[in-house]
Amino acid sequence: MLVGPMPPTKGGVTTFMINLMASPLNVEFEFVPFDTSRPPKKNVTENWGYRAVLRGGVGRILRGALVTIWHLLKFPFAVIAGRVDLVQVQASDYQVFWEAALYAGMARILRRPVLFRIGGAFDIFHGEASTIERRLIAAVIRRPDVVIAQSRFASDYIRSAGRTGEIVLLPNWMHEVDSASPPRPPAARPTCLFIAGQEARRKGIEEVLGAAEQLKACGCDVEFQMVAVPPFLKKRIDDLGIAGAIRMEGPVEHHHLLTLMQRCEIFLLPSHGEGFPNSLVEAMAAGMACVATPVGAVPEMGAEGGLLIVPVGNVSALADAISQLVASAELRNRLGVQARQTVCAHYVASVALPKLAQTYWKLLLPADQTSVAPH
Repeated sequence: MLVGPMPPTKGGVTTFMINLMASPLNVEFEFVPFDTSRPPKKNVTENWGYRAVLRGGVGRILRGALVTIWHLLKFPFAVIAGRVDLVQVQASDYQVFWEAALYAGMARILRRPVLFRIGGAFDIFHGEASTIERRLIAAVIRRPDVVIAQSRFASDYIRSAGRTGEIVLLPNWMHEVDSASPPRPPAARPTCLFIAGQEARRKGIEEVLGAAEQLKACGCDVEFQMVAVPPFLKKRIDDLGIAGAIRMEGPVEHHHLLTLMQRCEIFLLPSHGEGFPNSLVEAMAAGMACVATPVGAVPEMGAEGGLLIVPVGNVSALADAISQLVASAELRNRLGVQARQTVCAHYVASVALPKLAQTYWKLLLPADQTSVAPH
């Protein structure tokens, strides 16, 4: 059983679950989704941290609380009725971490093996926690049979936070990618793609808008394509006087986002906190030239080239990086090719998933039969 938010919820965790259920592992294992989604918030760009629960209005808070309680009450019956053998809980940060801990605890009471996948900005969440909270976090991450980390950085941090048992490294991945795809034809006016969504502030919306203003002032011929832009943010962009350089769309389906990644040349992720950003993997696989900040797994993803790294919160550095890419089609193509090669080498199903399959069999089979499990 995969416990986490399912469609119509969007985001990296949902994408991970969909990809896993559609992966080659579904031949060996039956994946049963258990949806933990709550009613979506409207007109929100800072859906992060404990205060995020207060955003969206009183009505949404009450509906969200009732839905969450209903999910928690339903969960043990779903495990028993579905004859579930193993539970994989998707956790991240702040209140989502504590909610995931409840599901993991119930699964342990039901005597099911538990995998606890930690994503999001766990390091920031833990770093901001009080001494008592850190002790509770340590107690939570010690309980599962296996903790899944998305990067070496995350694995080391989770270990330092108190995990003493097994940690499995499982980055986000794409289905097979053709590393030999031809470079993109040069664009007369390069376009930067930015995904806003409900966590636009954490993703770097302020830095992107600031860079757009600087680039317009200096006459740089670049266009911005923003998706998942809430209505009130559209109005703010119009008021800034830079709307002519920015195309905006509201929430889009995943397949449309992938299409935009094929059309646009530059991907922007000037984020303030990440786990392992799935959108960045997809942009790299599409051969985009990517600009990102050194948060979470991003430095590992760019260790072999393919990324331009700028400091967190530095508008001028972001504008300079965009200007460099706009001025040089050769640089854009080189970074795009390197990025696609990195994905092919490390972040495709055939590379990422065998370790997870071995972990499943290890938990499902008695110790004396593990050696005969399929590989």
